[in-house]
Amino acid sequence: MITVSNVSVQFGKRVLFNDVNLKFTSGNCYGIIGANGAGKSTFLRTIYGDLDPTTGTIALGPGERLSVLSQDHFKWDSYTVMDTVMMGHTVLWDIMKQREELYAKEDFTDEDGLKVSELEEKFAELDGWNAESDAAMLLSGLGVKEDKHYV
Repeated sequence: MITVSNVSVQFGKRVLFNDVNLKFTSGNCYGIIGANGAGKSTFLRTIYGDLDPTTGTIALGPGERLSVLSQDHFKWDSYTVMDTVMMGHTVLWDIMKQREELYAKEDFTDEDGLKVSELEEKFAELDGWNAESDAAMLLSGLGVKEDKHYV
């Protein structure tokens, strides 16, 4: 659940929205519509924390998190759908990339071995061994066919 309380955003003297109060509740779908320049993207940026509101607060329910996929349609073109989903867990993705780089080194040192050991521990703590199957279940749940997961 996301609660928006008395949120206003103003740039100089231009007020985009003022004293917005609403609650996004679990199980519902929401759409934000309006004319170009009305503040839709700014409102979303405020909700996910990319922009601080001029006034008011935005709160997530206990234990909840919010993920965002940016509007840059070409940003992910060089990645598979599966990798793009897995990148959503930024900490795990970073660990995976560091592991790959270290394992690919031709001159693997003792220091590299210690670093890999630390990374493997973090990887296991974050359930990294199930990350790909979890991402596949998420994609399938969204209706993305399996033959599209690695495109």
